[in-house]
Amino acid sequence: MSEIFQRNLQVLQAVHPAAADRLTSTAAHPGVAFAPARQDGYQTASLTTEQAGRSITVSLASRHRPFDEASRLADTAELDKHGCIIVMGLGLGYHAALLAERTAGKALMVVYEPDVSLARAVLEQMDHSDWLAKRHVVLLLGEVDDAELTRRFEQHAGVISQGVQFVSHAPTRRLHDQQLKTFTDQFAKLVSYLRTNMATTLVNAAVTCRNLTHNLGHYAAGATVNELAGAAAGFPAVLVSAGPSLARNVQLLAEPGVRDRVVIIAVQTVLKPLLARGIRPHFVTALDYHEISARFYESLPDLPDVTLVAEPKAHPVVLDRYPGPIRVLGNSFLDKLLGPLVRPITPIRAGSTVAHLSLYLAQHLGCDPIIMVGQDLGFSDGLYYCPGTAIDDVWAGELNPFNTLDMMQWQRIARHKSNLQKRVDINERPIYSDEQMLTYLAQFERDFAAAPQTIIDATEGGLPKQHTAPMTLESALACYANRPLPQLPAASIEPDRDRLRQVGDLLTDRIEQVKQFRTVSRKTMPILNNMLRDQRDHAKMNRLFDKLEKHKKRAAELGEVFALVNELNQVGLFNRVRADRAIEADDTGDPYERQRRQLDRDVDNIDWLIQACDETLDIFTGALKRVADQQAEIDEPATVGASERGAA
Repeated sequence: MSEIFQRNLQVLQAVHPAAADRLTSTAAHPGVAFAPARQDGYQTASLTTEQAGRSITVSLASRHRPFDEASRLADTAELDKHGCIIVMGLGLGYHAALLAERTAGKALMVVYEPDVSLARAVLEQMDHSDWLAKRHVVLLLGEVDDAELTRRFEQHAGVISQGVQFVSHAPTRRLHDQQLKTFTDQFAKLVSYLRTNMATTLVNAAVTCRNLTHNLGHYAAGATVNELAGAAAGFPAVLVSAGPSLARNVQLLAEPGVRDRVVIIAVQTVLKPLLARGIRPHFVTALDYHEISARFYESLPDLPDVTLVAEPKAHPVVLDRYPGPIRVLGNSFLDKLLGPLVRPITPIRAGSTVAHLSLYLAQHLGCDPIIMVGQDLGFSDGLYYCPGTAIDDVWAGELNPFNTLDMMQWQRIARHKSNLQKRVDINERPIYSDEQMLTYLAQFERDFAAAPQTIIDATEGGLPKQHTAPMTLESALACYANRPLPQLPAASIEPDRDRLRQVGDLLTDRIEQVKQFRTVSRKTMPILNNMLRDQRDHAKMNRLFDKLEKHKKRAAELGEVFALVNELNQVGLFNRVRADRAIEADDTGDPYERQRRQLDRDVDNIDWLIQACDETLDIFTGALKRVADQQAEIDEPATVGASERGAA
């Protein structure tokens, strides 16, 4: 192993361990020949290999001026328009080194090289440790599956959502055209997934914060998921979702003794249909932020042995109406809000859907294996949902002889016809899916790839899923549901009265702090506008900077509430990041122009903050009223039952 390769490998092991592992397990390509360039003295190289049954030799860089060639390729990157640059092909790495320097602080850079043996040959001869160590650079080698891509880039959703540009190394395109096309398609699917999640975050920020704070009483004074950690370690779990294939095997869960041998976790959509079949799940998962989800909880009987596990961002009516014990997940926003009243909650990952949340709950319980049913992720048999789920009740008012449930199922599918994609199901039959469900599939496959548990797909229909073992539900139950479950922890239905009182006092303080922060923000706006007007008057600017500094100091003192307000200010934050990147990428060299753009950015940011303060005050005031109502409800005579209060 050469000293150069050792330096490169040492860096890769620290920042790109997967790439390092692939390099150490792959021999260098024997067909790479290095030589000095004829004019500029840099190294160049050629690759001799077999292609289509014949030997070919491809120059990996210019034989005369490889660095100038690399510079021209790097110049094609439009950093003012894109937040992510994808370099298709490592080559000799000159263009990657230049782009790594230019993208620093401006964009995320991804280098994809399909030929691991070529990368090894290059890194044995050329020292690229400097740019490989940069934190904004990601190196991918060889075949990359969708789960790996999702895992690596989910944290960069904001940057990737600001635009992606592919910069292709021509020799790599000639050698590995099909692999590059495959990777391009994979990354395009990833971008769609990340943008969907990002758009949801931006659009629903206010709704999410409202739901969170209006559930603060349950969060701060009710039961949590802490006691469930490892409570069913080594025992099987069945996750019940609402896909069309559920009708094929769900009746097996109603057989005597099954509930005693397997943990049943149901998404909220299927709770009523399961109860109608005599199936009482141990847990029901909820995270839907819209109040229409309340329809899933109407006319439910008391459920003392069925625990609702809810994301605190679920619509408050869900937690209010549920007639049984409730446990909530942890949430960073509510922890910030609670401050001194925060209590540690064992973290469970937030899910994009209730089905994802069910998976994370099963993992939190320690269940193994995890058996999935009703998780089609496609329109099996031309249906959107399993017949008989609660959505039928939602649609009941629209039914007539000319508009049947089957017709409404198809209308629900056809509504998104521009996003429909034809795939092949697990039985090798054609099936339609859509962009949203394929996004959910990408997240599932990421989770399955990382799961230490055995994941069994017993859906018996729908799309195939990587990193799962297909099996019928009957076989899975016969194989794994063969011993009694341990006693699962029970949860108290009533919240802690003393904690509720403390939460009410805290909210009163937070409301006052938001008012103070709004006042500071409002006073800052005219200072920024005056700076724009008097930008070239140094004396006035110095005085304005002094005033601005005082407001910054006061804002820093209100740092806790500033962080809370910014949770609602997601659009403003996104715009600020985009403006920062544009300023860095398009520096004209004129300090006044740069300062003007920074001031414009700050004016826009403060305007968004003021609006966010107004919305925060409205939300916190509503939350304070809800906590007061919960306190009054606890003080009501004990003759009022939980189900009666839920129906009120």
